[in-house]
Amino acid sequence: MRLLTTIVCFNLFIGQSFGQDAYDRYTNFYSVESNVAASFAGLGFMPTFSVYRSGHKIDAGLSIKMYDIWQDGLGILGTYLSYKYYPNLRKSDFSLYFGYHNLFSTHNKGKKFPQIQDQLADKMIRPDKVLLLENLVGIGFEYNMGNNLYALCDFSVGAALDWETFKDEDRRFEVRSTGMIRFGLGYTLGSRKAK
Repeated sequence: MRLLTTIVCFNLFIGQSFGQDAYDRYTNFYSVESNVAASFAGLGFMPTFSVYRSGHKIDAGLSIKMYDIWQDGLGILGTYLSYKYYPNLRKSDFSLYFGYHNLFSTHNKGKKFPQIQDQLADKMIRPDKVLLLENLVGIGFEYNMGNNLYALCDFSVGAALDWETFKDEDRRFEVRSTGMIRFGLGYTLGSRKAK
């Protein structure tokens, strides 16, 4: 309820500040988005570039970790790729979509998790390198706020594939369940109106 109230108030502010445009129906457009996402791997910021055509949208961008469960500190860089399908073809201000999301990240020296028991030395050891691939499917919505600005929110679940390399060539592969919640804003850079 608070999220809905916040979106409505923000929409009123944008409309009063910049003038609410009538919604244009697009067959094609490209845009930039700025998202904050919380997933199994941590909390991240995702700047993306999006291309939309007739109900189908592809997003590609970066996944910049602000907090990572495997490592202390900031700065783990990864990639983000997604596909979204809009059943209503974005013909109204409020549009529901179904999506597939892919997140990939890699880093050296997992400081927190995971760790394994070294039987010979009788101590816990951490991996030298961690590769993480998250594949998620989910549902979300976009809300047109006018002036080419839109808000988005989605919820996804899926599987995380985790490859860990330890010293002395020990390797471990693990599949885990994962989820992701994303909030963001987008801005349409160029479009072609429907005929």
